[in-house]
Amino acid sequence: MEILKREKNNLLILKYEMVQIIKDLQKRFLSFIIVSFIVSVLIWYHISCFNNVYKHMKDEWLVFSILIIVCIQLLSLVTCLIETILRFLSFRFKSEKLFKLSLIFS
Repeated sequence: MEILKREKNNLLILKYEMVQIIKDLQKRFLSFIIVSFIVSVLIWYHISCFNNVYKHMKDEWLVFSILIIVCIQLLSLVTCLIETILRFLSFRFKSEKLFKLSLIFS
């Protein structure tokens, strides 16, 4: 936002700065994907080793993992829903307090 305020008169510099920001975001996003993939592979290796050592725990491990994933997704859905409802109500009733409360959930 500071770039827009600072360079609002010079369009060429503004475009250059925007391109630099996009390139930086692409690098960060790519590094995030690579790190996530490496961590996922290591976790998958750990889980497979665990399941080979404790053969009778495979079913419980799988069910518990799926249950945790579902609970996390439901919790995320509920927080997004609460945030959306609070923001909608804040715009509808023009209440800044409700909007600030919705920012807590984001």
